[in-house]
Amino acid sequence: MSNVNDRTHDEDLEWAESENLIEESTVLELISKTGIEPNFFNTMDWINNFYERTQDPTTELLSETLANLSYIISEYRGKDFTTDIDSVGLEQIDRLEKLYKKIAGRIPELLPYKEHFRFNNPLELFLNDISCGSYPPPEILMMLAKCFNLYFIAEGKLSLEEVFFGQVVKRSGNYSMRKVSSTNFKEFHYHVIREKQCVVNTNIKFNLEEFTLSYLKSCEESETDCPIINVTEDNIESFIVAYYRWKKNFNKQTSLIDKAEIKVDSINALLSLGYPKPLVEQVILKVFNNKLTAEETIKKALLALMNNK
Repeated sequence: MSNVNDRTHDEDLEWAESENLIEESTVLELISKTGIEPNFFNTMDWINNFYERTQDPTTELLSETLANLSYIISEYRGKDFTTDIDSVGLEQIDRLEKLYKKIAGRIPELLPYKEHFRFNNPLELFLNDISCGSYPPPEILMMLAKCFNLYFIAEGKLSLEEVFFGQVVKRSGNYSMRKVSSTNFKEFHYHVIREKQCVVNTNIKFNLEEFTLSYLKSCEESETDCPIINVTEDNIESFIVAYYRWKKNFNKQTSLIDKAEIKVDSINALLSLGYPKPLVEQVILKVFNNKLTAEETIKKALLALMNNK
C-alpha cells in the first residue's frame, strides 16, 4: 500500500513540476483567451496560492484551476522565470522557503493574505515590508519575478503598468492616478477605525458626521495636512455618502476563481439559448464586470446581443 501511495505522490510532484514550468505561459494564454486581468500575479489570490505551494508542493496552481474552468490548454513559451535562466521549479521554491525560515517568519494572523484598505496588492505589501526593514516572504518575492517574466514573454503585448496593476481604466487613468483619487477615503477610514477602537469600551456612541466635523476642525487648528480634501460643513453629507459607497465597493471582493466561474456560467447560459460560441465569448468579454453576478452578466450580455441584431 505504501508503494502505491509513494508512486501517487511522485506522480503528483511530477505534474506539479510541469505546471510550475509553464505557469507564465498559462497565464498569458488566459489573458488572451478569457480576458483575465494581466496583473494576475500581483493579486492576493495568487500569493495565497503560492504560499500554499511552499507548504505543499502538490497544491494545484491557481492558473491551472482557471485554465481547467475555461478549457484552456497552455503551450510552453520559451524559458519562464527570466529570459536567460531555467524556469523556477519545485526545487527552487523549496530552497527559497528554507532560506526564508532561517532569517524571518510569517505572522500567522495575517494569513491568508487579504486586501487591506492601505495595501491593495502584494506589491504594496512588498514596499511596506522593505520600509519596515522586514524581509519579504517567498510569495512576495516570487510575485515580482513572475510579473517581470510575464512582461518579457508577452513580447511587447503587455506593459509594466498592466502586469502590475491591470488595464488602464477609462476616465480613471492608470493605477497611480486611481490611488490618489481614493486616498481621501483610505486615510479617513484609517482615522475612523482608530476612533471607533478608542470609544469601544466607553458609553460614547460613535457618530460619523460629528467625527468628520471634529476631525476637520482639529486639522485646521493644528495646521496639519488633512487627508480629507475639499470637505466642508456644507458638503459633509455628500462626502459621507461617497465614503460609504467606497467602503461598500472595497468590502465587495471577488476571488479570481469566482470571477472565472461567473464567466463560464454566463457563457454556458447563452450557448443553451442557441447563440454561437465565438459570438458569446466575444460579448461576455465585452460586458463582463467584476462587480456583476452571473445573472447580471447574462442580462447585460443578452441586451448587447439584441442591440447588435
